[in-house]
Amino acid sequence: MKNLCIIYDNAADRAVLAASSQAGTLGPANLQRESKSSVLRAVGTQLSITATWPAPEIVGGVALPFCNLTPAATIRVRGYIEPGDAWPTFDSGVMEACEYARLGMWDWGALPLGVNAYSYGGGTYARCWFQMRSVRKLVIDLADPDNPAGYIEAARLVAGAYWSPERNASYGSGITPVDTSSQYRNGAGSQKVERGARYRKLSLTLDHMTPLDRAELWRIVRGNGLSLPLFVSLYPDNDDVELEQTHQVYGRLANLAAITTPSFQAYATNIEIEEL
Repeated sequence: MKNLCIIYDNAADRAVLAASSQAGTLGPANLQRESKSSVLRAVGTQLSITATWPAPEIVGGVALPFCNLTPAATIRVRGYIEPGDAWPTFDSGVMEACEYARLGMWDWGALPLGVNAYSYGGGTYARCWFQMRSVRKLVIDLADPDNPAGYIEAARLVAGAYWSPERNASYGSGITPVDTSSQYRNGAGSQKVERGARYRKLSLTLDHMTPLDRAELWRIVRGNGLSLPLFVSLYPDNDDVELEQTHQVYGRLANLAAITTPSFQAYATNIEIEEL
């Protein structure tokens, strides 16, 4: 899977969620809220989340934005056609949930262990992509035995079908770090900073969309508008895992740009997704 993927309809919000453990009132219902301060917190460093639907749902990806998982954490996703089935219709197997920089990518000692876990606020992203299937139950197993916090914590669960264009995003697409801090100078002339929040903005340039891609993106843009969030990964399952981590965002559309027709049977647009 190389082209960008967008989960625009979060089926997890329609599911009945259950967790293998929870700390106090920090239960799985918090995974269906937009607030980062409302979290599911496990008792320990292993957690199973079960999502059950009254009717079949198509899913092709699972993401846990704003979690505290370390680069050593693993994820396993199993899907069941019926809630009572003994055997899953698919099993992703155990895989890295939010791997950062593999050994050899950087000079040893240049980056601290767990650099992607809450380094810049908001936590990291766990994800698992697989072939789209119709299921009524998902079981998500998380394990992070070396987590220094001693527990697993996540603020959001995203699961659903994804859209991936036939022709990928054009060169020029990228990620922008945003810092709302403001700088000023006091009466003595010294520079001061009033700290603000940090988030990211993902810009997608789609210059060569096919008619089918244009129709699907139009449906996504009109359906989600500026109010409904979506999960976007510009480099899903990329060999450069740090590149993948950097360019995946859970947020809302920051603008509703026009879809133009630069040439026959070719369509183009630019969209921005601002992280929650």
